[in-house]
Amino acid sequence: MSLDWFKPRGYRHFDLPVDDKFSARAMDPAFVARHPFSPLLHYTKSEKRYKKDAKSGVRTITTKDRQIKYASHRDACILAYYAHQLNQALEKLYLASGLSENVIAYRSLGKGNYDFSAEVLAYAKANAPVTILAFDVTGFFDNLDHGLLKKRLKTVLGVTSLADDWHRVFRSFTAFHFVDLEELKAHAIFAPRLAARSRDRIAGVEELKAAGVFFHPNPEIAKGKKRGIPQGTPISAAASNLYMIDFDAAAKAHCDRIGALYRRYSDDIMVVCDPAQAVAVEAEVMRLIASELLEINPAKTERTDFGAAAHLPRSSRAAQYLGFTLHEDGPAIRESSLSRQWRKMRRAMKRIRKVATAKIAAGVSDGAHTKRLRRRFSHLKVRDDQGIRTIRNFSSYGRRSAAVFGSDEKITGQVKRFERAAQKELAELKALGKPKVP
Repeated sequence: MSLDWFKPRGYRHFDLPVDDKFSARAMDPAFVARHPFSPLLHYTKSEKRYKKDAKSGVRTITTKDRQIKYASHRDACILAYYAHQLNQALEKLYLASGLSENVIAYRSLGKGNYDFSAEVLAYAKANAPVTILAFDVTGFFDNLDHGLLKKRLKTVLGVTSLADDWHRVFRSFTAFHFVDLEELKAHAIFAPRLAARSRDRIAGVEELKAAGVFFHPNPEIAKGKKRGIPQGTPISAAASNLYMIDFDAAAKAHCDRIGALYRRYSDDIMVVCDPAQAVAVEAEVMRLIASELLEINPAKTERTDFGAAAHLPRSSRAAQYLGFTLHEDGPAIRESSLSRQWRKMRRAMKRIRKVATAKIAAGVSDGAHTKRLRRRFSHLKVRDDQGIRTIRNFSSYGRRSAAVFGSDEKITGQVKRFERAAQKELAELKALGKPKVP
């Protein structure tokens, strides 16, 4: 039997990786109902964001922190199976309620971000002039109300009360506990284990307890609020889509009534509407999100006029959506997304240069190894059992984007500049250790 939901995981945790044999147990409701879920492991994922002011050209740097909590191997296997069941139920609901094209995150739709962005741009062009409204939910995962989430889970499953296995699973991602990875790294017993290159488990749960390691509760429950789910578990994405089903239905119904386009990608909400409807749409989105016990972050709400009437000046501002800027003059890869790729490329080149220079000086190498860098940062095609295919990397992503948008002037220009810079860096690396020609 093919288990398309089962995904082996290689990270270290409080147990060892599981195989297909355990996945059969994960599908046994009686087993899951008795299963003792382990604490999650927590770390902070920090991401620098660079933003350029359109008028002044001044760049500002901010840091966005995501609190990632990931499950042990056994728990992840169980949660993956229950996420699979939940996603199947949600797909049926989306199909029945006409929401299949409106909810686009965490679903197997066979499309990329460029497809979704191109659809929005095509709609804006076909219906111009329009206003593109983009909303961001404040602290999305941290603020999902447990009461509403449980109510919707029962509705989607078609039950009046949760079965014991589902109740156990629900408790695992609402009333969860976690161990902080940084605290483990500072612990006299567990720090050496984490530093060692090993595939062994970090420790058993009982050993952690005996060593006095603190099991942190869900931070929101610790504040006396029954809300919040972790980011990073196999069921987190499905649970977030589940939570928003009522909002999705109401937002789509409102947009359909006024002839507007509604899309939601996780906590990013977009509406493309007639400029005369923009104020009312914004108020309605605020009202609907409040009924979900959530809030819109006003600082991140963006309003972009697209395709102004002939007697009005053209907008100099572009809407931003899923890594792209959507302007009347054509799409482009978002500057922050592009800059991130340039930084990755230059860091990787610098790292290899440092290693190669040291090895050449020590006489253990006569040059730099650039094969992996070339595959990562060049537009390459390879031949394998499936025939000739393009290596999937940022370069191929950009080229696919240009093709989907049907306008390759800006995006292709951005990608080719990146490729030329990468080729120059690669050529310099290949020259290391070789005698210079006078």
